[in-house]
Amino acid sequence: MAPPLWTYAAPPTEARDPEVVLFAFSHGPLRDDVPMSLARFGAPDAAQVAAVEVRTIPRAVEPAWFDAWRSGSLRAIAETDLGAGLAALDGADHVHLVRAAPTAPADLGYLQTAWALARFLVARGATTILDAHAATFRAGDALPGPDAPLDVRAEVRVVFETDPTRGDLAHALHTRGMRKFGAPDLIALCGDADAALVSEVVGQLADRVARGETLASPRHAVDLDPSTTWYVVDDHDGLGALLQLNNRARVLVDASGAHLVGARDRRALN
Repeated sequence: MAPPLWTYAAPPTEARDPEVVLFAFSHGPLRDDVPMSLARFGAPDAAQVAAVEVRTIPRAVEPAWFDAWRSGSLRAIAETDLGAGLAALDGADHVHLVRAAPTAPADLGYLQTAWALARFLVARGATTILDAHAATFRAGDALPGPDAPLDVRAEVRVVFETDPTRGDLAHALHTRGMRKFGAPDLIALCGDADAALVSEVVGQLADRVARGETLASPRHAVDLDPSTTWYVVDDHDGLGALLQLNNRARVLVDASGAHLVGARDRRALN
């Protein structure tokens, strides 16, 4: 039996065009003796499976492109995410691309199916999965099970871009991965002392948006408590492009429109 379909908590009021891109790395070609099973791998139905692109790219075809996915800034992420599993990524010489890009989907089955196909590829020999838009690596044997519910905190990474040379100045705190839901990534500029509070607010907001909530435009109110309201506004300064989010972005600011450096202390005074 296929697992329950991932659905929106509330249907988005605007059509969304999401994109999911997963890379499954393997050493050598995959086995061809493992049949696809909706129940075993967690796909909601065969039509969703047929709508997802899956193709294999050997490293020998494009070595520089292949190695770019495990070097530079992605290398640092892989070291953190994979630990001892980094050796499997380094030993890979094939990558298997899983891409889902539906137009105005009525549910989140496309994302559920992409992960089902990732599990299918792992069963055939893939060792490591890169969730490209979230910039997250997972060991193949650590993927959630086929009956796992949607976990937005695992789908969307919240990143605090610290820079020791900037001291108490603003640092970018932002999401990666909202493109998988056809929604903008969220950015806030805050200080070290504000990061825990801002991260929690951004994470909660990302969860609601991923599950279907639509952010009002040109600004969307976020009530922290009866005396504190922040707003999500358009990214007029192009912060998303500077952060290379590869997605639209919106920015979280305080009630006066200022960035959130010192927001924790200002809230404590209210």
